[in-house]
This record gives sequence, structure tokens and C-alpha cells, in this order.
Amino acid sequence: MDMENHHPDEMKKKILIVDDNPINLRILADYLEAFDYRVLVARDGRSGIEKARYAQPDLILLDVMMPDIDGFETCRFLKADETTRAIPVIFMTALSETESKVEGFEAGAVDYVTKPLQQREVLARIRTHLQLRELTEHLEQLVEQRTDELETAYRHLSRLDKAKSDFISIMSHELRTPLAVIDGYTQLLQDNTAVANDEEAQLLVSNILTGTRRMLRTMNDIFDVTRIDNDFLRPYREPLVMQDVLEEVYIKVTPALKKRKISLVRTGIESLPRIQADKVLLPKLFYHLLVNAIKYTPDGGQIRVIGQLREPPDVSSPVVEIVVEDNGIGIEPQHLELIFEKFYQTGQVNFHSSGTSTFKGGGPGLGLAIARGIVQGHGGRIWAESEGYDEETYPGSRFFVWLPVEPPAA
Repeated sequence: MDMENHHPDEMKKKILIVDDNPINLRILADYLEAFDYRVLVARDGRSGIEKARYAQPDLILLDVMMPDIDGFETCRFLKADETTRAIPVIFMTALSETESKVEGFEAGAVDYVTKPLQQREVLARIRTHLQLRELTEHLEQLVEQRTDELETAYRHLSRLDKAKSDFISIMSHELRTPLAVIDGYTQLLQDNTAVANDEEAQLLVSNILTGTRRMLRTMNDIFDVTRIDNDFLRPYREPLVMQDVLEEVYIKVTPALKKRKISLVRTGIESLPRIQADKVLLPKLFYHLLVNAIKYTPDGGQIRVIGQLREPPDVSSPVVEIVVEDNGIGIEPQHLELIFEKFYQTGQVNFHSSGTSTFKGGGPGLGLAIARGIVQGHGGRIWAESEGYDEETYPGSRFFVWLPVEPPAA
């Protein structure tokens, strides 16, 4: 017997041979046992299926031409059974037509050997597929292990994110209170006669007030993001006229528009129907979108606010669509979704200024995250479109907001 290729790690590997020819069974069983395989035999397809179920062999050699159910049907039964599905099946067949080989692979076999059998070929194919199965099982174990590690890491990160959100919420609350006090006393100083008559004192007080209010805006933004993260943002709905909502926002951003010589064009807003929405949250939504447009539009540019009523086919009820469009520097395609993530910055942070209207001026990176949270809280959609980023051709950006006219069904 040829023992030169004996592999110690093949000890106790179980091979199930299914063949209705007892001579073939005996010859092949003796040959494989000489290589320390444990060999099980079955004389027909049904008994082969039963043995495969309880013995769980490492590989099955399956004859095609058998009485009752043939090898193809037997293989289909094995692959349909969860307990035997993963066992590799090698067909033994005298059929040489391509159609028969294809049928065997479609039934779930991994390989085939032709009769009359060449024993060394059979051994080589057995070894190859046993090694492949071991590698597959090893990879599956690695994947399962990595999946468990990722799930553990995700749970850890979720706890850290929750702790961070809690800390930010507490700190924003703790800072907002003294900042509000500073803001109040600074306004009193501003109205003081002595300060009013002193230009230098006026400038100092004005700078204190500007800085304090900037910090208060940041703290309020952080507080809003915390509410969104913790799913505490609950819109109080009442009938609102979009023209009134946007007019309130226009008043707030007018100084920045004038300073940057940016024109604002409004189209279709006055014809929009009333919608059920939160009168505090909705102005915040459009304030953040307009401030974002101002930041990334060059001096002398243009911002358009376009409104229309739409009935999209994939939405159950009409929506008000508001598009905030600018002719600014645009957005790279890979950033179109990321810009709505909190703290996300598209440029280098050290190049950013803290002004709300400075061209390409930065900030904490919360405005668009808040805008998305407000839209989603109203059951709407928000997304951005742009041809790309270019500081010479200014392709611009378009921010689309869909808000349901009526509250979505619970």
C-alpha cells in the first residue's frame, strides 16, 4: 500500500461512502482506512442520508447511479438539511457529459471523480476538500470572534457616547446659567450712563456681549444636539405659515447678508399651505441652513429659498419642499451625508473662524446635525446635493427639506 503521503492530522477524519456496489465500497474503504480515515458505508441514498445525520462525517463520497433515489437527489436532501448542509460531497460517477457534471454542482457537490476510480486521485481530492473545509471553519470562527469583538467594542463605544452626551448636557446646562447672568448684567452695563458716555467702555462692553452671546448660541446648540441624541426632541405641533417662519429667520440673518453683500431671493414661499409644526424648532432649522449657506457663499453671491407643495410617490401625504440653494464653493460627493453628523468639519479646523458669517468660517459643527434632527423629529427628510467642491467655479449646493403638511400617523 502506498503510505508515502500519509498525513498525521488526517487521523480520525470520518468519510462516508454511499454506493450500491459492495465491491466498490470494500476496495475504497480499505484504501482510505490505510490512511487512517474512519470509513462509514451506506448501500443506498436513504441510508446514506440517515448516517450523515447522526454520524456527521467530515466528507461524503456519493455514487450517482443508485436505485430508489439517485446521487443527485440524495445530495439535494443533504443540502436541504441544516445538520448536513455543510458536509462537502464528492460525486463518483461514470457519467462524463457536461450536463451531468453541471447537475451535480447545482445539487450542491463540491467536486466529482470519474469511474473507474483512480485511488490516488480520490485521496488527493479528499485531502483538498478536507483542508478547504478546515480553512472555511477556521475563517468562520475568526469572523464570529471578530464579530463578537466588534459588538463588544460597539457596546463600549455606545456607553462612552452616552457618558459623553450626559457630560455635554450637564456642562451646557451649567454654563448656560452663568452665561445668561453675564449677558443680563452686560446689558445693564451697556445702558449705564457712564458707559454710554465712554467710547472705550462701550467697545469693551459690546465685545463682552458679543462673546457671551456667541457662547450662549454654542451652548444652546449643544443642548439641542443632546436632546436629539437622547431622543428627547418632541415637536409641539401647531398650524404655521411658512412665510412667517422664514421671515423670522430672514430678520436674524439680514446683518450677515448685508455684511457679505449676499442677495437672498425667495420663490414660491407665499403660496405654501399651513403645516403642523413646532414654532420654536422650525425657525432653528432654517436659521442653521441659511447660516451654512452664508458661510460657504463668497462675498457678492446669491442664496435662493424655493418653496413648493409636492406629492412624492413614495410618501403617503403631501409635503412642503423648501430648497436652500447657494452659488458657493460646493460639497465633495463623499461629504454629502457626513456633513449632517455632529461635530463634522469639511475643512481644516485651524483655518476656521468662530464668526457665523465669515466666508468658510467654522464653528462646532452642530448646525446641520440639529437641522437633520429637527426635520426627522417632524417626520420629514433632509438631504444635500452638489456638483462637487471648487473654490474657482463655485458649483454651489442645494439643501432639500421635506416637511409633511399633516403630522405622520403614529
